[in-house]
Amino acid sequence: MFENVLPPIQTYEARDGRSLCYRHYGAASNKIILLLHGISEDGQCLHPLADAISKKGLAQVVVPDLRGYGLHPVRRGDVEYVGQHDHDIEDLVKWLRGRDPGKLELILAGHSGGGGNVIRLARHRLAQEVSAYLLLAPFVHPEAPNNAPAEAAPGTLRIDMPRVRLLSALGRVGLRFWHNKIVLRNEKPSASRHGRETLELSYRLLLSRMPKAGYARELRAMTQPTLVLVGEQDEVFLPGQYAPMFAEHNRAEVRLIRNCGHDGILVNKEAHRLVEHWLRKMG
Repeated sequence: MFENVLPPIQTYEARDGRSLCYRHYGAASNKIILLLHGISEDGQCLHPLADAISKKGLAQVVVPDLRGYGLHPVRRGDVEYVGQHDHDIEDLVKWLRGRDPGKLELILAGHSGGGGNVIRLARHRLAQEVSAYLLLAPFVHPEAPNNAPAEAAPGTLRIDMPRVRLLSALGRVGLRFWHNKIVLRNEKPSASRHGRETLELSYRLLLSRMPKAGYARELRAMTQPTLVLVGEQDEVFLPGQYAPMFAEHNRAEVRLIRNCGHDGILVNKEAHRLVEHWLRKMG
């Protein structure tokens, strides 16, 4: 059972001089999992999984609060430019390697929107340092087949795709003044909120959490060992669409977890068991 005590918040300096937050879950392992949180949550929601992995000595786990999230972001739900998360994550990896001169085996992992960040990075220069990918009910792209049609979308997330397309078209001709406009809202009921959520995202933050154009090229670039776990009762995405989507583009192992929903996968014992087996199999 995971412990409720969170590791202390630590900070690293990004290339723009901003101090950004992360938590480090230690383990006697040269594997280090960089685990990224979802579209509305901060890193604290990943504690059960991160704690379980580190306590078993499977890997060190580093959980950042991405820019625009956390307890005290400069601007909640916003970044300075599209792709700033890529740079922040790259800076965090550099920071971690500077603190540990030994050889670290980097695994990129993400839940929901964090999976979108991971997939986006598959064609980034950082991918050359990545040994494996772990995706938990990942957001892939608004037009990927694991999304329900907008008129029948489950869950509480609403993306204004007409506005996204308009701002994308304007950006292509150099007009980026309106990239701070809100394009995603989470209509999570007030009674279900815990106070740390980020319920509105700007265009430039949302675009920072998905592949640059489509998603097929990014999935094809994921040639490293990849494990995808999805709850059979996922209420945000269409769980049955993950296996055929990934099979079309790469050799990811996709597993469905019975009696498990979107956020429940983070505390699900079967999901934890599959992650443990996968990490031990890699040696």
